[in-house]
Amino acid sequence: MSTVELQANEAEIVARSLVAIVDIGSNGIRFSVSSTASHHARIMPCVFKDRLGISLFDAQLDKGSVSSISTRKPIPQEAITEICLAMKRFQLICEDFGVPNDNVKIVATEATREAPNSKEFRNAIAKTTGWEVELLSKEDEGRCGAFGVASSFHNISGIFMDVGGGSTQLSWVSTVNGDVRLAEYPISLPYGAAALTQRLLYEDEREVYEEVRQAYELALEKIKIPTELIEEAEKNGGFNLYTCGGGFRGVGHLLLHEDPNYPIQTIINGYTTGFKKVELLANYLLLKKEVPNFSEGSPKIFRVSERRKQQLPAVGLLMSAAFQVLPKIRTVSFSEGGVREGVLYSRISPSIRSEDPLLTATRPYAPLLSEQYRKLLLGALPEEVPSEITQTIVPALCNIAFVHCSYPKELQPTAALHMATSGIIAGTHGLSHKVRALIGLACCERWGFDLPESEEVFYGKLEKLVFQSDPNDGERLLYWTKYCGKIMFVICGVHPGGNIRPGVIDFNVIPRAEANKTNTAVQVGMSANDVKSSYTVKNRIASLQRKIKKLNKSYKGKDRVVVEVEYRMS
Repeated sequence: MSTVELQANEAEIVARSLVAIVDIGSNGIRFSVSSTASHHARIMPCVFKDRLGISLFDAQLDKGSVSSISTRKPIPQEAITEICLAMKRFQLICEDFGVPNDNVKIVATEATREAPNSKEFRNAIAKTTGWEVELLSKEDEGRCGAFGVASSFHNISGIFMDVGGGSTQLSWVSTVNGDVRLAEYPISLPYGAAALTQRLLYEDEREVYEEVRQAYELALEKIKIPTELIEEAEKNGGFNLYTCGGGFRGVGHLLLHEDPNYPIQTIINGYTTGFKKVELLANYLLLKKEVPNFSEGSPKIFRVSERRKQQLPAVGLLMSAAFQVLPKIRTVSFSEGGVREGVLYSRISPSIRSEDPLLTATRPYAPLLSEQYRKLLLGALPEEVPSEITQTIVPALCNIAFVHCSYPKELQPTAALHMATSGIIAGTHGLSHKVRALIGLACCERWGFDLPESEEVFYGKLEKLVFQSDPNDGERLLYWTKYCGKIMFVICGVHPGGNIRPGVIDFNVIPRAEANKTNTAVQVGMSANDVKSSYTVKNRIASLQRKIKKLNKSYKGKDRVVVEVEYRMS
């Protein structure tokens, strides 16, 4: 199907592909309607979201009783009535959107699983709506959480932890070509944020800590981390830890609040930071039993409610105990994906799951001949350029090279810089903060990098983000990202109409050894007297040479390039 046909029929295609998910969790109930149409299923665009703030875990507690967690009360009738009313409202919303009845799925987790009147509760929902509630087992809950985390990044490999209200899950996880691999039996432990908070009111903290530590030690043995993941971690200096659940998201927002200069404050999904920083915060929460006061003035922390604040010390205990027995962790990544996203992601075919979310998000904006732009840009890149640049940043940059062409000239670089943080693709599910920063920097350079002082500060913050997210390769990724943007500034200046005319401009890469020089040479070939090689185009190329020289001065790597111009006689 062509792009034109897709645009004409998109409303109809999406309407047939809508899926409604209800996640009945311990701390709340989440409702959503999302599209699984094949052209954008990888990023699971959501057309409706809502949340009912009823904690089924709290509703089953006998406040003031030491044994309230082990001997729970039935879910109160008033809570069941309120939830059934919310379900009925959601059913009407699904009808308004035209969601097929077969595309509605309701899942329930720990709080419903452990409720004495679980069957009566689920029957009440079925009687009200006609929808059956699927009660997830402990293992299935862990699998859904792992799939939710997998949906939140392009490729992952490491350890997975989910901290909900009533329970926590542990597994290893990796994705290869859309195939999500995880432990055969993910482990579920009864140490959710709400559960631990309740226990710590009545039990000795040291004893609870030791119990959690021993439970994680046993769980780690049971999940049986594959040898290839262990070898990969040894090579990289530790495992990547992928997290989800309200407890971890609270910690993530706390870390962002601690660093007001961090440039992406409003998107928790895809945030990655060093393990030491997370460990220090976990230990602080454990020892001080309160949320740190990072700054004087307003005590408000974005996306951290008062109820969540009260639970964070318990989350700190859980993390501190788990970190005692987990293998060496290098980075911690935070995910918005959970059971709801996992249920949806598991319905998508592996071929679609294997797509790069950035390419899926930018594809609707691609010019008709974007592939020709990509080939021309790749012609200016040496072989040693990182695959993350050639396979992700380059095609995405070509897809969105002309999105801002109708903007005022002085706005174009700024709007491009923010496109993945608050612009046209900011809402894309599955992008890491590093990728958001890299595509913003590349697009800004594509439009000439002419920024006011305040935006230059933001540009610098995005650079720092990349360094922090990827200490090993961050500098190199930044160099080639900026280089690609600067080359595209020339290419799009020569070919501004979405069409590549042959013979006007080309690139020839001469390796260092062949050129007998320190740096790889990139020759820009162009006609000496062609009308398309006018002063404007020549000026852009001269500017490119100056910009690359300046870029080289700030780059310590050995794979730098120099730009040479070769004029051809027509």
